[in-house]
Amino acid sequence: MLGFVILFSNFLISQNQQLELTVSNDKFVFTDRYYTSGLHLTYRKGLNSDLLFFKKEDNKLQVNVMVGNETYTPKNLTSFNNQNFDRPYAGWLFGKIELGQIKQKSALFLALESGVTGEESLAGKLQIALHEFLDINSRPTWVDEISYNWLFNFKTVYINDIQINKNNSIQNHISASIGTKDTYIGNDVYYFFGNFSDFQNTSRLNLVDVNQTKEFFGFISAGYKYVALNALIQGHVFNDEAPFTLIAANHILKFSAGAVLRTKKNVFKIGYYYNTKETISSSSHVYGAFTFGFLF
Repeated sequence: MLGFVILFSNFLISQNQQLELTVSNDKFVFTDRYYTSGLHLTYRKGLNSDLLFFKKEDNKLQVNVMVGNETYTPKNLTSFNNQNFDRPYAGWLFGKIELGQIKQKSALFLALESGVTGEESLAGKLQIALHEFLDINSRPTWVDEISYNWLFNFKTVYINDIQINKNNSIQNHISASIGTKDTYIGNDVYYFFGNFSDFQNTSRLNLVDVNQTKEFFGFISAGYKYVALNALIQGHVFNDEAPFTLIAANHILKFSAGAVLRTKKNVFKIGYYYNTKETISSSSHVYGAFTFGFLF
């Protein structure tokens, strides 16, 4: 209770806040399959005092609150026979709260994520409505989608920064998740180049910058993820009532590239993301994402 009181008081006192919207879609690369669309609204805020076991001192503390909706489909959208599917239809409607402690050269983020799958996620209804509105020929059937479940995850990311010089840096991201939706461990290496702020105030970590420093930089990354559970493919680990599931691939390679522009009040980010196949019968996938944020 004390932690929530401190968190609420920080909301009232601190002025360094940011609201951002991210739209992800593989239509940006002219495909329509797998992780086909996502909509994420995130509120970020710097904290002025200690919170739980995170100490302020010379560190920066930040809270991120997100709500999101994600849509996953097989490659074959029009079939009513799940034998033609290389992954199940699945929707994910969720909320997430994340706390971060950012030091001079490293950062730790801890997050709790919870949401629902099935028709209650609204992903199927939204995709069908969008296809009808845009008069897209391939109308998704949403046959035998992953059934309703209330799922949760505990996630963590630990980041180390290596500053090569003023305009070049490398970051190593070690990530892990455990829960009823995702259980995995991964490692990603990012290379940043261009004009960016110091580690504790940079958009490289999606941080709110109280100094409102301008940034313009690019990034590329390569990573690996070992997946023990993906409930949007395998169904619920304890209570599986899904009509159609597959075994998730354990080993996934990831690559990304993009650019970020931060003005005094706004943040613009565009990125493209690639991952190898997530089931034995599927193939690799590329999608794009655009983010707009503003500080207030």
